[in-house]
Amino acid sequence: MISKKDTVRGRTLFSIAAVIEGKDNTILLMREGDLPYRDCWVVPGGYLKPDETVKQAVVREVKEETGLEVIPKELLGLYDDFLSEEEPTHHIIAAYRAMVIGGRVIFTREATKYAWMNPEEVIKSDDVPDVFKRIVKDFTKRKPKGLISRVNKFLEAHFQRAR
Repeated sequence: MISKKDTVRGRTLFSIAAVIEGKDNTILLMREGDLPYRDCWVVPGGYLKPDETVKQAVVREVKEETGLEVIPKELLGLYDDFLSEEEPTHHIIAAYRAMVIGGRVIFTREATKYAWMNPEEVIKSDDVPDVFKRIVKDFTKRKPKGLISRVNKFLEAHFQRAR
């Protein structure tokens, strides 16, 4: 239980986001059909359920929103977004780099359009909320290089053949 002295006006939401890399250095974005980012381009993601881990939420949300099956590979960071809705809202997003292992992109109520964009386009776009621009910037800074990159390419190719 939280004591009365520790409660504050407003609410805190915790969600996840998945940066999914495609061909030619592009990432998957979706046009959000739901609040709080309705009609904006965002990376796939959504709210954490009380009975699941953060990584389970990544897998579930990406499947629900895109039809893709992924493995969360690396935590990119925790990101704060302060929303002004009916009451003050602190939205915390745990963003992961995710690898596709199956499925295909489908349209859902939550995603009205999809696009593969290069990170520079995302960062410059007026239709991408600042919090997602920060996530994409961190993704571009932390892309694996060298041996790790070669191992990841091998694993991705292996999963592609296994489908």
